[in-house]
Amino acid sequence: MSKVLLPNRVALIAEIEEDWTTPVDTRMEAIGGTVFRRALSDVEDTVDDEDVAAIKADMAQMKAEHAQARTDRKAKLQEKINQLNSKLQTHLQKAKEQRQAAEREAQVKVDILKAKAKAAVAKAGA
Repeated sequence: MSKVLLPNRVALIAEIEEDWTTPVDTRMEAIGGTVFRRALSDVEDTVDDEDVAAIKADMAQMKAEHAQARTDRKAKLQEKINQLNSKLQTHLQKAKEQRQAAEREAQVKVDILKAKAKAAVAKAGA
């Protein structure tokens, strides 16, 4: 994007569910625009990965501090480490559930498309 989005240019980010890309592409081309597409799941995965990396970095920092802390600080640091670990586990579980839901949704769409294709073949043969 940094190569395309030059000074005095504008970007629009939108979440759009589309069955056909031509209408949006045609309209954007007519006004000199460019369309970049990413699956929402890819964006969510990137955000999840960044969140997990940030939590892990925080945990590593707390563990390093814990290793060098005096006895009176170790308990508090261990509590923070435990909280971060809990947050990480919750985040990973939520991401897993979202991924499974997306897979179920995709399978439903595949089943619907297969049914439509089967009906179209039957109609064409009749």
